[in-house]
Amino acid sequence: MHKKLIAAAVAGALAAPVAVADVAVSGSIRTGVLYDGTEWSVADNFSRLRFKASSDLGNGQSAFMNYEFRVNSAQGSIVTGNTQRLSYVGIKGDWGQLSMGSQWSTLFNTVGTFIDPSNRFGGVGYWGNGGGQYRMKESVYLSTQLGGLSVSGDLQMNPGGDDLDRFTVGGLMAIGGLSLGAAYQDNGDNDFTGIAGAIQLAGVGLSGGFTDVNNVGSGYGINAKLAGITVAYEDSDSYADGQIWGNYAIGLGGGAKAIIEILNDGTDTQGIGMLRMDF
Repeated sequence: MHKKLIAAAVAGALAAPVAVADVAVSGSIRTGVLYDGTEWSVADNFSRLRFKASSDLGNGQSAFMNYEFRVNSAQGSIVTGNTQRLSYVGIKGDWGQLSMGSQWSTLFNTVGTFIDPSNRFGGVGYWGNGGGQYRMKESVYLSTQLGGLSVSGDLQMNPGGDDLDRFTVGGLMAIGGLSLGAAYQDNGDNDFTGIAGAIQLAGVGLSGGFTDVNNVGSGYGINAKLAGITVAYEDSDSYADGQIWGNYAIGLGGGAKAIIEILNDGTDTQGIGMLRMDF
C-alpha cells in the first residue's frame, strides 16, 4: 500500500503543470570577405545565437535571463572562451535591475558605446590602453534611475584573485539633445576614467569620448554619422599613430544589411565587406 501511495504521489508530481518562462530565440549571422592588410579571406564577424526569457514574479517584479553563443559562420563552429558573448540572470522592477554573469560592462554602457560604433576595426580610443572593457565575466551589475540620471555599477570577482578584482560606477544623462556618460573603475594600479557624449547637429550624429588608464596612458575617439556613413578618428598613447576608419551600411529588408568597413592605422589598410542578417 505504501509503495502504491508513493508511486501515485511521484506520478502526480511529474504530471503537475510547471510554470516555464517563454523563451525567445534570436541572433545574427555576419559573414564577409576580409582583407587584413596582407591577404584576403572569408571571415566571420562575431555572429551569435541568443536565447532570452523572462518571468513575472508579481508586484511589478520580473526575472530575466540571456544565453548567447558566439558562432564562427565561416567555419560552422561554436567559438569558446571568456566573454565571447553574454550569459546572465537577473531580476528587475521599478527600483532598477540586478544581474549576474557575463554581461556588458558599466564602462562600455556609459563610455565605450559613444566611442566605438564600429562593426570590426574601431575602438582603439576606448580599449587601446588596455582599460576599456566590453563584456565582463564573473560580475554583478546593478542599475537604477535617479530622476534624469541613470546610475549603474558593477563588481567583478574572479576566482583565484582578490575577493573584489574591479568595481565600477557610471552614469548617463540627457540634456536637451545632448547625451553624456561618465564612468570610473577601480582596477588596482590601472584605474580607468572616461567621459563621453553624443549630439545631433544639422542632421549629423556626432559622438566621442576621452579615456585615461592610470600608469598606462590616455586615448580618445570622435565619429560622425550621416545617411548610413560613419567616419571616425581615434588615438591612443599605446599606439604610434592614430587610426581612421569608416563604414557604410545599407538595409536590404527582412533583417538583412550589406556593410563595408575600412581602417587605416598609418601603416596598413584593412577592410571587410559583409552580409549581416538578424533574426
